[in-house]
Amino acid sequence: MARFEEGRSITCPPLFKGEAYFQWSNVMKYFILVQDLEVWKIIEKGYMEAPKKKKKQRSENDTKAKLNSRAMHILLCGLNEEVSKKVSTCKSAKEIWEKLEKLYGKEEKKDGVPSCAKLLQSSKVDGVLALDEPEVSSNSSISCSYSFDELQDAYDELVLEFENHILKNKKVVSNLKIQNDLISKTNNELEAKLKEFEQNNVNLQNLLQSLEKSSSKEGVIGANVKQRKEHLKIVRLDQPNLTRVDSYAIIKGNALGTQVKGDG
Repeated sequence: MARFEEGRSITCPPLFKGEAYFQWSNVMKYFILVQDLEVWKIIEKGYMEAPKKKKKQRSENDTKAKLNSRAMHILLCGLNEEVSKKVSTCKSAKEIWEKLEKLYGKEEKKDGVPSCAKLLQSSKVDGVLALDEPEVSSNSSISCSYSFDELQDAYDELVLEFENHILKNKKVVSNLKIQNDLISKTNNELEAKLKEFEQNNVNLQNLLQSLEKSSSKEGVIGANVKQRKEHLKIVRLDQPNLTRVDSYAIIKGNALGTQVKGDG
């Protein structure tokens, strides 16, 4: 009957001893995701304390500080003593994660771990991964230039890069949608303002035309009244005893365009 060895603990983080960084980082990432998604977000995006102006902001700062402390605790528990010393001065979980990748990720690439780009270039069109042709010795034994651990690390790196590209593309698409909505909203507001301006312009032109007509009409009436008053002076010279009623009738009649003559 087949017997299986005991696997990794699901309650303890994987221990990194300075070797096989990409494999460890991939396992550690999913270990943290299982624990708490917000903890992984703090590692990925970083922790920055906002100004404590409002009670809500103070509460958010406290929550993020707790998540950052928890993330740092998980990462440090997954490092041996030698590796821990190299990140002991880091102030955030994001800083620890990036420093580990800088220290050990590049070293593994220098030591001959195949990069994702190299593996992609050597893959077949049908999707089956194919590395360089195996070397065949004189005794017909076949050897591969990469070990299983190297292939596993390269695969883990490829998965991480793919996930990062997906996140970046999602952010770009989200930002483009927001900008498109803002542009559409701005265009609608500008069109409404333009229609309002055109309507106000039409109303102003109608008002100006109305005022011009009214002014012209008042000018004609004023000229007629002035002309009739001059006529009244002449009538009074001929008729000194002209009464006020007769004078008003002459002015009113003349202003209305009628011909009024004095007595005699």
